[in-house]
Amino acid sequence: MNKSYLLAFVMAVAVIGWIFSGQLQATVSDDEATKTEQDTAGKVAKKDHPVTVRVRLMQAQPHQREVVLRGRTQAVRSVAVKTEIAGRITHLAVTKGKRVKAGDLLAKIDMQDRAARLTEARALVKQRQMEFKAAIALSKKGYRAETKLAGAQTQLDSAKALVKRIELEIQHTEVRAPFAGIVDTKRVEIGDYMKVAEVVATIVDQNPYLVVGDVSEREVSYLKVGQKATAELITKKNVSGKIRFIASTANSATRTFRVEIQVPNPKRDLRDGVTARIRIPVDNSMAHLITPAVMTLNDQGQLGVKTVTQEGIVRFIPAQIIADGENGVWLAGLPEMVGIITVGQDFVRHGDQVLPVIENDPRKSSNKS
Repeated sequence: MNKSYLLAFVMAVAVIGWIFSGQLQATVSDDEATKTEQDTAGKVAKKDHPVTVRVRLMQAQPHQREVVLRGRTQAVRSVAVKTEIAGRITHLAVTKGKRVKAGDLLAKIDMQDRAARLTEARALVKQRQMEFKAAIALSKKGYRAETKLAGAQTQLDSAKALVKRIELEIQHTEVRAPFAGIVDTKRVEIGDYMKVAEVVATIVDQNPYLVVGDVSEREVSYLKVGQKATAELITKKNVSGKIRFIASTANSATRTFRVEIQVPNPKRDLRDGVTARIRIPVDNSMAHLITPAVMTLNDQGQLGVKTVTQEGIVRFIPAQIIADGENGVWLAGLPEMVGIITVGQDFVRHGDQVLPVIENDPRKSSNKS
């Protein structure tokens, strides 16, 4: 092929390629312009058509605020009865679980030679009395110095003290209940040798009883001695009583304060250490009962609800949960009448324009009634 023809063919192909590339760029530019126009139109359309949300109008209701604690039952008194003298156990009068009255015999300790020592000490007292009388008579006649009379008085007092000491030892050979209660534990058997201050049995006072719990430092200021309280035990038994003690110093580990509630237990059927849920009414306030599903967080992490104004503007209102119940949670901090978004709250933000659909109107219901 002639070189001139080949050169002409190559130039023709180049020209045709240049023409078609210009048309392709024009087509792409037209497509981008069309897409931009569609996005702008969509934004305009979205602005012209606000999001539809469902709104429930809610009226604040009187609510009895409560401080709720986790606690347990506890005996008012539990005493380990100990020996006051040494000796061998010769008699046991009680068994575990037996109810006793104040002063009832629990156990006896061997008398050993205490009876004989008491007889000897009483005889010595009589002798010292005679010596003291003789010393008084001689002193009146001037035959006995005052120091001798004082010595005789001292010997008589010493003999009397010995009698008292032995009588007290004999009294302590009988171990008795310090108050009415139940024998919770028995630590000895007949024949055991007991030293001084060894435990014979543990007596638990069952009436009244305590329910104790720990209140947080935020809520302790709501409580005071004498307030009424109720407790539901894990056994489903309910008891009522009054606060008898509130600790003035917090637990260093938990930063909580001990609270003691005294409850009557006439049937003596409460047991120590049973788990309890304590409720203490503190005040009446206006609050809203809502389902937790409508609650949300704002950008700052505050808990609250999204509401709608009369102009259809979304407003986030922080709220505080003051109690929970079977039908929802009680919120404080909201206006007395408020429109809460129940459906669509996740698709709108504070300040958005929305189209509210009212689910109810409690004001109309109250007017009809």
